[in-house]
Amino acid sequence: MTRGSTTREVMAEVALRMFAERGIDAVSLREITAASGQRNKSAAQYHFGSKEHLVREIFERHTGRVNTHRHGLLAALYEHGGEPALDELVDTLIRPLAETVDENSHYARFLAQVSTTPWIGTLVHADPTATRSVQTVFTAMARLLDDLPESVLRTRLALSMMLTVRALAACEHSMESDRPDGTRRVALLTANLVDSTVGILRAPVSDATRKLLPKTSKPITDDGWPWHLLLGAEAGF
Repeated sequence: MTRGSTTREVMAEVALRMFAERGIDAVSLREITAASGQRNKSAAQYHFGSKEHLVREIFERHTGRVNTHRHGLLAALYEHGGEPALDELVDTLIRPLAETVDENSHYARFLAQVSTTPWIGTLVHADPTATRSVQTVFTAMARLLDDLPESVLRTRLALSMMLTVRALAACEHSMESDRPDGTRRVALLTANLVDSTVGILRAPVSDATRKLLPKTSKPITDDGWPWHLLLGAEAGF
């Protein structure tokens, strides 16, 4: 953090690191206060009110930065007109998050932690603008994959998101061991995640799957892509 960082910002960054390394349930507000160098034992509660509000603020702050990056990539894709290819959209979905991963980062691991029950529920009321770019990408993908049944598409997107978050979290953890050429490893993982996601989305739907599908299907719109449901453990099911 910079010298001009506020107490609130410092505490949020300390909490991000502690949540990522130890798990959200294992860290108390008092521990965050102490680790932030605050003498007032109730400082975290004063600034955030509750752990739930702190978790949501961390999510909104860091996801908002990724969201801004993704919007820039989307703008570049649409600059020349026409509909982007599926692999381009997938790359736009994954790369901004992957580029947060380095030897000092904690956000991918935090995201993996907050993706579990019950913490995924704290994202229900998160600022929707922080994930607007994800909704835009999903909607564009849905137009290209309109041959897939709605429930299949939702499940596959959910599986892809869970794979991406957990793979990046594992990579982030391994970066702490200070292995050489970390940038290349992240780039290779990103390329593999893009390839894997395209494969998941393009895979044929088997007869066995079709027999188990619900008889009715709802139309897909921007409002139909709730981040907290697509990222959570029960996503798509």
